[in-house]
Amino acid sequence: MSALRVVHLVEALGVGGLERVVQSLALHARRHGLMVEILCAVRGGPVAAEMEAAGHRVRVLGVTGYRPRDLLRAARALRDMKPDVVHSHGHFAGVLGRAASWWAGPPIAVHHLHTTDTTLCYRHRRLERFLARLTHRIICCSRAVADHARLDLGIAAALLAIVPNGIDPPPPLDRDDALERLGRPASPIIGCVGTLAPHKGQSVLLRALEGWPSGQVSPTVVFIGEGSERPALEVLAAQRRNARVLFMGERRDARSLLAAFDILVAPSVEREGFGLAALEAMDAGLPVVASRLGGLPEIVEDGRTGLLVPPDDPQALAAALASLLERPDLRRSLGAAGRRRVEERFRAARQAEQIEDLYEEAIRARRAA
Repeated sequence: MSALRVVHLVEALGVGGLERVVQSLALHARRHGLMVEILCAVRGGPVAAEMEAAGHRVRVLGVTGYRPRDLLRAARALRDMKPDVVHSHGHFAGVLGRAASWWAGPPIAVHHLHTTDTTLCYRHRRLERFLARLTHRIICCSRAVADHARLDLGIAAALLAIVPNGIDPPPPLDRDDALERLGRPASPIIGCVGTLAPHKGQSVLLRALEGWPSGQVSPTVVFIGEGSERPALEVLAAQRRNARVLFMGERRDARSLLAAFDILVAPSVEREGFGLAALEAMDAGLPVVASRLGGLPEIVEDGRTGLLVPPDDPQALAAALASLLERPDLRRSLGAAGRRRVEERFRAARQAEQIEDLYEEAIRARRAA
């Protein structure tokens, strides 16, 4: 039998959790003998360039919406690519990909939900419900995302499959080298990795510094990531006169830099579908302090691999961070437990195998229909 042909359809391949998941799935699928191509609806990006350098074929459509001419353009591309499965990621690519798959003909349509986006307007939620009829399976990266799909989007539970994100083992970690690349900031160091966006809650971390316990050394806070919120965060950081705050921008070596941190913070507010940065920190042996929000409690076990705090609560966040910095023994035990949890439950190879099994199930179901 010929190898299964899969097209991953995304809006773009910049830098972020969704993009890294697509990159990982494509890598493991190719190792398992599948034929994989990437179709970027709007534009490419840094991850697209990395994937091309690794030998993946990446196409860019350059569409700006999902009007009939955009759908026709996508359908023509899919007819040319001849996939068995079209696996779309995110709302925009999901609309374009599923509609174009239906227009193009026989491909199995699989859609991947990566977040609990409650900002979708009624029209978009209604569109998601309609497109569910054209979808063979909807993959959710966490139980929180599956609940969102069922309760907020109105998608039937039978269509949903929960497949947690996974990561490959970390690169070699060296604390001294990581500190050197960060410019040797003063200890203790609290890291925060992710796009600088309002829903990621970096401002909550900065506000937590205001209530730092007197008599305890104020930490250095290191932000790794870029985004629209950076100017506002820089203003907020400048107002913390006794705080040391570093903005490192977007770094492709972020996982190696984790070795410099004493704690990783995931202070998301409003929504968080999974929390890939928290998972990578656990894999590096770091304790994680995270918001009790979305998919984060499915990763971080409160009191076992880290601490959970209410979202948008600077005082609770400050107290949790201070308590961990006072107890290096607890940080070590939480970090060790986190590493074991990732190894047991959150490896990328396991995620890829589960998703590839869903492809095969959908194909068998269609043949039997």
